[in-house]
Amino acid sequence: QMLMLMDLFQSVIVLGDQPTIAIIAGGPGTGKSTLVNQIKKPLEEKGGRFVEGKFVNFHQPDVVLTAALDTFFGILFDKSRDNPKQMMLLRWRIHDAIGSGSDALLNIIPNLQKLMTMGDEHNPSSHSTRGYNTSKRRGDIGIRMKYLLVKLIGALSHRSHPLVLFLDDLQWADAMTLDVIRMIMTDPDIEHFLFIGCYRDSEVGLAHPLTSSLNDIQNQGTNVITIKLGQIEKECVNSLVSDALCLPPSLCVRLSTVVHRKTGGIVLFVLKFLKSLNEEGLLWFSMSSRRWEFDLNRIKVRGK
Repeated sequence: QMLMLMDLFQSVIVLGDQPTIAIIAGGPGTGKSTLVNQIKKPLEEKGGRFVEGKFVNFHQPDVVLTAALDTFFGILFDKSRDNPKQMMLLRWRIHDAIGSGSDALLNIIPNLQKLMTMGDEHNPSSHSTRGYNTSKRRGDIGIRMKYLLVKLIGALSHRSHPLVLFLDDLQWADAMTLDVIRMIMTDPDIEHFLFIGCYRDSEVGLAHPLTSSLNDIQNQGTNVITIKLGQIEKECVNSLVSDALCLPPSLCVRLSTVVHRKTGGIVLFVLKFLKSLNEEGLLWFSMSSRRWEFDLNRIKVRGK
């Protein structure tokens, strides 16, 4: 799964191929978010940007995308003094992309307003949200606002600063967000962009809005790659343990068998279990033998 995701990263982010959707499906705790997090370091090394949001059941799904962008611009604003020239170029890109519609975006993404009016205290637009109840208006997004959000994503994404947008728990996404995703993925001007979405496959059937939305996007010519996560076999756990401990697979069979039994073969649980064994002194690096060693008997009787 990691190789699939990194291949997509290479083709879309680095080479600028057609925007692609990577959908990661699996049950709770199967390591979906952990897998996505592996892309952050190589993205940062390429000068890339990472915007992430998470849907919560029964909790305002229509503000997740704008809240994610607001958090992103808040971080960007805090770093703006480190590279003022880069921030100025970004401001121009955003201004050129959204034009006269900027006030509408500033109203629902306050940190974008801070970035766009930085050092311009006399700009009337810097006071455009005074008396404006953002919490009530964030969900009030029509066709024009969807268009502006798409253009904003396009302004953030380019060769020198590729962009990954990650939205978790898409099974709870609202129709507005799903439509914005469709518009982003079918916009011919957006390049060096990768959308990653995670969802619980046990909650998404053929009649689910997410399924219909992904089908529509695929029918419009966008690549939709699905990566399924779940239990892995004992042999895979053994390979994972072998790689983690830099030991031959033959020396890890007894340990990996116990690890598989206690974790159910869920990658995220396997990694957490190995970490906890190390923290508890049941798995350690021996300076005398210059290799990892473990107390198998104590691990067998240890809880999960």
